[in-house]
Amino acid sequence: MSETTFLNGKARRILLVDDAGTVTDALRRMFRRGGHAIDTAMDGQDALDKFQPGKYDVVITDYQMPGLNGLELAEIIKHRDESQRILLITAFSFTIAARGANALPVDFVLRKPFSIDELQHALLEIMGPRPAVN
Repeated sequence: MSETTFLNGKARRILLVDDAGTVTDALRRMFRRGGHAIDTAMDGQDALDKFQPGKYDVVITDYQMPGLNGLELAEIIKHRDESQRILLITAFSFTIAARGANALPVDFVLRKPFSIDELQHALLEIMGPRPAVN
């Protein structure tokens, strides 16, 4: 996958929330190389301080973080802006699945570890299908 095709080649505004610096750094570099604007937050409270309705195309959050976990963060964000797209990344997918898909305040759950192709697929699911080429 080339950088120009990632997320349909359209520049996106992304809020990435993860307390693991190595994950954050790697994803931030990848998104920036693809021409996307990315803000990062190290925990849920930091994310809430940065979040404003309409500011981001997608919020990507880890589940397990100090303070607010990713689902708690998603609930607060959806309360502020119900149309906000949220991708939850987690190694605890079985625990989260037990809540039931309809009970989750997120648009997609991506299980760790994941590949770049799996991340691409998840984001395209959230953002909608790739536009037709004429």
